[in-house]
Amino acid sequence: MNGKDYKNFEVKVDDRGVATIRLDVPGRPMNVIDASVLTELDLILGELEVRDDIRLVIFESSKESGFLAGADVDVIRQIKSPDEAEEMLRRGQEVFDRLEALPMITMVLIHGPCLGGGLEWALACDYRIARDNTSTKIGLPEIKLGLIPGWGGTQRLPRVVGLADALEMILTGKHLSADRAYSSGLVDRAIRPGRWEDEVNRLIQSVLSNGHLPKFAGQSRAMAFLERLPPVRNYILATAEKKVAKKVDHYPALASAIHAIELGFRSKEQGLAAERSEFAKLLETPTCRSLLQLFFSREAARTLTTWAPGSVRVIHQRPIQKLGVIGAGAMGAGIVQLAATRGFDVRVKEVDEAAVDMARQRIDRMLADYGKRKHLSAAELAALRDRIELSAEASVLSDTDCVIEAVVERMDVKQRVFVSAEKATTRSTILATNTSALSVAEMASVLEQPKRFAGVHFFNPVHRMELVEVVRGEQTDDATIEKLVAFVKALGKTPVVTTDSPGFIVNRILFPYLGKAIALVLQGESAQKIDREARRFGMPMGPVELLDQVGLDVALNVAGTLGDTVESSSQVITFLEAMVRENQCGVKTKLGFYDYHGRRKQARERSSLPIKDVVMPPRRKVDVDRFVEDGFSPLQRELIYPMLAEAARCRDEKIVQHAWAIDLAMVLGTGFAPHRGGPLTVIESVGQETFRDNLRLLGQDRPSGQSAVHVVS
Repeated sequence: MNGKDYKNFEVKVDDRGVATIRLDVPGRPMNVIDASVLTELDLILGELEVRDDIRLVIFESSKESGFLAGADVDVIRQIKSPDEAEEMLRRGQEVFDRLEALPMITMVLIHGPCLGGGLEWALACDYRIARDNTSTKIGLPEIKLGLIPGWGGTQRLPRVVGLADALEMILTGKHLSADRAYSSGLVDRAIRPGRWEDEVNRLIQSVLSNGHLPKFAGQSRAMAFLERLPPVRNYILATAEKKVAKKVDHYPALASAIHAIELGFRSKEQGLAAERSEFAKLLETPTCRSLLQLFFSREAARTLTTWAPGSVRVIHQRPIQKLGVIGAGAMGAGIVQLAATRGFDVRVKEVDEAAVDMARQRIDRMLADYGKRKHLSAAELAALRDRIELSAEASVLSDTDCVIEAVVERMDVKQRVFVSAEKATTRSTILATNTSALSVAEMASVLEQPKRFAGVHFFNPVHRMELVEVVRGEQTDDATIEKLVAFVKALGKTPVVTTDSPGFIVNRILFPYLGKAIALVLQGESAQKIDREARRFGMPMGPVELLDQVGLDVALNVAGTLGDTVESSSQVITFLEAMVRENQCGVKTKLGFYDYHGRRKQARERSSLPIKDVVMPPRRKVDVDRFVEDGFSPLQRELIYPMLAEAARCRDEKIVQHAWAIDLAMVLGTGFAPHRGGPLTVIESVGQETFRDNLRLLGQDRPSGQSAVHVVS
């Protein structure tokens, strides 16, 4: 086998009888499984089957980026028929069955991502050894594409980690760290990077000497025994079905996964057949098509040339390495924490020493929470803190590559901050605002170098929200956008470049929806019913509860900029002003549309809200039978259509360079029903004429709205 020429593999056999098979798919930053990988793996397995001198086979990746990201999703997208899907799955299942049946011991060494087909490959091996660092992610994320594992994952995972844990992993698509994977028994060892080579060599020698590795973790023997009893197994499966019952209509893959797992306990053949047939059916569903499109949109958004065709210049320029942050409130501190954990040196400027002390305490709490989540040692946590310097002096920003402002949402305050920052930094330093709605051009008007100024709008909480809007001002130059897009990507976030329009993308499209929810409450509709209908549509949280979570004071700031997008905007703003004046700002004050003083939030009666100064026009009454069927309930139509119309206006006004980015931004930035693909995709699925006719009946087609209902397929 030594020296044989493979496109994707390097195979070496040493004099101990250890075959090391390294995967390195050419032209790919990350290994993926395609037809050529499967074919070559099958050839290698055929050679191994007839060798009696090989005692141990080790699979690993030659790429530092990780072991295996799974199947090539582009290949999945191009599948043309259920028969083609089943054949592709059967091929993979047969190869991994062949791997599992090898007569010698097999071991896989995992670092970085081991996802989807990568984990299914690993599950077919006898032992799994993982490098215990933050880049290692192990899981089966197929459910996030509206699919299920198709190469034996639904069959092998329950037998390795137990049924309950396997269901949790498969039905959520969440990945595990190396440490968590070890605790669950998914991997046999989790080794810290500094001990990696020595420990791996020791384990190899142990296998060669003893013929096995002792199992130190995983499912207890008692639980493993109980799960083999049909009543216990059926109870666990029934509990899982009950848990996902409300989601199955939107995400049919949940039921498909449970079905394949259940059949696998009858026989492996039935389970694998169910994997193939369910996967093939799911490929045809709107949910899968929407989620696949979002996957490719996200990949495109994270590609530098999507936003900066001349990005080759960035390669030859100094990247952003040292970050300045002005203002370390909740948002600023979140940016500081994120940047430090991603390897950036951070300099924080506050107004005075008291503010510096408060900022330090806030950042320390965030880092401590991060350390607990990531199981960092005291030394690793101290190293993170050492990356951050705080000061009340502007000179702390002097040698930074980029400065992000995160102060109060007032134009005059922000302008003063940037005049000072420009004086304190070099002429090459990029200045950026984290504003959610204010004009980037107006902020830049006080600067000597407006070409190096832009918006970088993070979403709260910073460490969880993936989207960052990069806002191009009127005078922002290409080099600034290129550097900021590269910086956002280096932070592990997904950038979307937008023009300097009020509210940019997300807030502009979201606020008509939020404003309509407020108007409906003021017109007598139940907050609970509004939120329930939004969740039934597929939103992760209803608009009224979302307002409380964001803060009604924040909503008021945005309303001042985006009032023109909202029906009855003056009444909505008057109401928000009254709520803020009476310190009823939502969760942060324990009182908003809901009362949060008890263990569970309680919807407040309309009469208890400060509405005496609000004179609302009567709610528009339209005969429900006049609407063209679109799959919406009447209340969903009232809530969602304003958002859809605003998304179409953003597209037609070219607020973003690529229309698909509007859908992506709304899903990543607001949680907009992912299974529906985003607002523009919803318009396409409803149909142009249906959407236009229903919008007119709702009275929500603003005078400029004729273009808003023109759908580009």
